[in-house]
Amino acid sequence: MKRSEFLTALAGFPAVAAAPALSGIAQQDAGQVKITDVKFMRVQIGSRGHVLPLVKIETDAGVYGIGECHHDVTGLGAKDVVLNAFKSILVSQDPFDIARLTELMKWRVSYTGGNGGIGMHAVTGCEIALWDLVGKLLNKPLRKILGGGCYTDKVRAYLTSQPRNMLDKEVCREWIGYVDNSVQKWTAAKPFRISRRPGGQQLNRRLTNDELKTNIQAFSNLREAAGDDFEIIVHCHWEFGFYDALSFARALEPIRPWWIEDPMPIEYVDTWAKLTAASPIPILCGENLYTVYDFLPFITNQAVHMVEIDISMTGGLLEAKRIADLANLFYMPVATHNVMGPVATIASANCAATMLDFIGHESYDYSENSRDGHTNWEKLIVYDREIIKDGHIQLSDKPGLGLELNKDFAMQHLVEGEQWWG
Repeated sequence: MKRSEFLTALAGFPAVAAAPALSGIAQQDAGQVKITDVKFMRVQIGSRGHVLPLVKIETDAGVYGIGECHHDVTGLGAKDVVLNAFKSILVSQDPFDIARLTELMKWRVSYTGGNGGIGMHAVTGCEIALWDLVGKLLNKPLRKILGGGCYTDKVRAYLTSQPRNMLDKEVCREWIGYVDNSVQKWTAAKPFRISRRPGGQQLNRRLTNDELKTNIQAFSNLREAAGDDFEIIVHCHWEFGFYDALSFARALEPIRPWWIEDPMPIEYVDTWAKLTAASPIPILCGENLYTVYDFLPFITNQAVHMVEIDISMTGGLLEAKRIADLANLFYMPVATHNVMGPVATIASANCAATMLDFIGHESYDYSENSRDGHTNWEKLIVYDREIIKDGHIQLSDKPGLGLELNKDFAMQHLVEGEQWWG
């Protein structure tokens, strides 16, 4: 069977009804699609947001895929890797060979930082672009072709934001009103713990009694304003030692948080299992872990109650699926960490839709009413529905990621010196 015939049969519709992309495939002399170019550009929307490193993979069928890398400081790290290391690997290759091409990219950067860091960010952006491309070639949404299809067509979201002063009950009530009246109608949020520096007032891993009381008052105020059904996550940043993390977890029990996130430093030590066994509330970690091998000891040693995968930096959607499948073997729920733009968010949510026992996907408010520094980020893409509505990320039925970049908006927010897919 020729490649064009195979694609048409797999897509489940007759050749005469095939999308223009498929007619382009049929025109290939060898009956195969080949990658012809890899392009990159950096966008920054507003002064507070991360630089968004974007990847485009083009083919001789006239079809392309778009991806987004996890951020570094300027985006130049990912740009260097994509254009100077990965482009020569990908050009002339069959885009359907996603697993093989991803392994080649991982191998290429393994000596520049192992299985982590900027190299892995770049791998992920390219792998996402390959999935977007293949989805378009097959005329199928990404979630329908990734690892056996999906469990859902929408993914529950949680907002990373908080009232400006959680110690003020009225401010908490006003903030909950903003959440309730938004288009997104969030049903969960992740506010930061209150701390002046990592570890508290002193540069150590301690939580002072004053800080403990302050945090419990703040989260109690938010629980009172939000009611019992709104999920509250306690957002730490790897700062506490065992006893202080456990004291914090025990004090939070009456508030019934969804989980407490990253209360201890990111490396695996047996103390994580000790904390999880003693904690009355769910313990979660994962945002600074990369591949399944980083997650392996946390999962197999039952050192957390649930894991959080940052899909934009794991090395790709296939690697994220491996992590989720491992967690599922231990009946461990999975959430996602996500601090990137709408391209990475929708790619991550498509992957999350294929995971059993997935519970929550992080996002910012990308709308014009955003209070967290991400105003109008939604305008970067052309999408056929609200990105987030009724507390869920909405997934398109269009092929691939189901989105296109808004060229006019992107051009207005190019990082200085960048060109449109220059």
